[in-house]
Amino acid sequence: MRNEIIENATSVYTSYKSLPNNLINAEISGIYGSALLSEMNELIELYKIYESGADFAVDTSKDYTPSDLKIKKSKHLIDKEARFMFSIPLDINIRPKGKTLQNIEKDEIVKNISVIQTFIKNVLSKNNFNNGLLKAAKDCFIGKRIAIITNFNDDGITISFCPSLEFVYDVDIKDFNKMTKIVCFFTLEDSEDKNEQRIYKKKYWLADDGYCHVNEAIYNGKGEEIEVIYEDLTTKFTYIPAVVIVNDGLTGDLNGSSDIGEVYEFESVYSKLDNADVDAERQGMSQIKYAIDVAPESTKNLKIAPGAFWDLTSDINNEKTGKVGTLDNNMSYSDALGNTLKRIETNMYEQLDVPNTNIENIKGLITSGKGLKSLYWPMIVRCNEKMLVWLSKLEFLIRCLIDGALLYPNSYKNYVYGEKLPKMDYDVEIVNNYALPEDEIEEKTMDIQEVNSQAMSRKAYMKKWRNLTEEEADKELKQIALERQLLEDTFYESDSDETNDLTNDLSNKMTNDQANNGNGVTKGISELRDNV
Repeated sequence: MRNEIIENATSVYTSYKSLPNNLINAEISGIYGSALLSEMNELIELYKIYESGADFAVDTSKDYTPSDLKIKKSKHLIDKEARFMFSIPLDINIRPKGKTLQNIEKDEIVKNISVIQTFIKNVLSKNNFNNGLLKAAKDCFIGKRIAIITNFNDDGITISFCPSLEFVYDVDIKDFNKMTKIVCFFTLEDSEDKNEQRIYKKKYWLADDGYCHVNEAIYNGKGEEIEVIYEDLTTKFTYIPAVVIVNDGLTGDLNGSSDIGEVYEFESVYSKLDNADVDAERQGMSQIKYAIDVAPESTKNLKIAPGAFWDLTSDINNEKTGKVGTLDNNMSYSDALGNTLKRIETNMYEQLDVPNTNIENIKGLITSGKGLKSLYWPMIVRCNEKMLVWLSKLEFLIRCLIDGALLYPNSYKNYVYGEKLPKMDYDVEIVNNYALPEDEIEEKTMDIQEVNSQAMSRKAYMKKWRNLTEEEADKELKQIALERQLLEDTFYESDSDETNDLTNDLSNKMTNDQANNGNGVTKGISELRDNV
């Protein structure tokens, strides 16, 4: 249901506006809670800038209606950054832990890891995780943070992404990495009548008994409780099965910072100058016509069309001969304005370390995958910095899925068919893939040289470039060894047969010559040796 709501909603911030304040206030307290509530208006403004562009002052003193076109540069930069990070799905692998290898047979380890790996793959696939992760990255860059919440029941396992305007959370004051409460809320039905509105609220919190508790209810637009789904449900988790990912920020910062906040002022100035240029060009497109010493009566209702004829007379009150002409706007400011706009645009790109890949900027610079990687290097470093947070949180999320499936066995029956999810010690390995082409031919050549110099094994080469598993690589190496042995045996057999044939020919020759010429025999033997 939630996905349908989000798709039908006009925007995140308009959905938040329908939430009653008393519903939010009831879940936050203290200095942090007050700061979080006051920040909501700032988050709404950040989402408005992303979706509609930054506001700028319009000059209304003109005798025409000025342009009000918002150039959404910040949206372009945020989308580009998110696509670069997550447009290629993550590699998520489950590895056996060290002590597991000592206590379990190898075949059983391989089987158990395969079952867990299949389970994770199917859960993420059915929840459309990769697409959700890309959109969540945009929300995180705009709204400073996002939450990812898991849920387990007999119908299956769900993963929900919540933008910053749809949740509040709290942490242990002694350990900022330990979440003690998270509350998410969103509009089910929106209406001008507060009594007709329906708002869903779900709350996780750590109780004094050491377990995570859940409360779910539906409220109207006044914050009045309409329906209770769970009053106080005790789960089997000893922690909250959710993560909050904070964008940038400093030590102990629970709110994070917005990438939109880094560039929206530049966008505002850029839009203002760009619109002023549009207005000037619009006003200067048509030539200014003038008439000097011409009778006013003869200039009325003049037609402006190809081939039009004007019959004008000079002003009888003036002895001078009348004349008409036009004035052209040479747009002499264009070069200076163009440089200013480019400078502002460059500053926006540099603020987020996003490379400006316009053709005129990279012409002649990119000749290979390495050159493109060099161009994107500042962005790679920035994304790696962000991934320090994302990877640790995503690894915890994967553990939540595995722990939840073990605690609620009926929840994973649709993801591992005919298999029981094993209990074992494991490590989660997540590798991010950036959307950059690689010089595969050059890299392959270098790897082959390493194989030949015995700095890299043949098995490692096969696993890297042919995507073979451990077992497939072993079979391939055995087949190569077998074929080599067969070729060597065939060579020796062929060589031996050829020698015997030459010896027989020489013996026959010696018999025909009566074998009485020692020099001839010696010569024949020398020829035999040379041939062999």
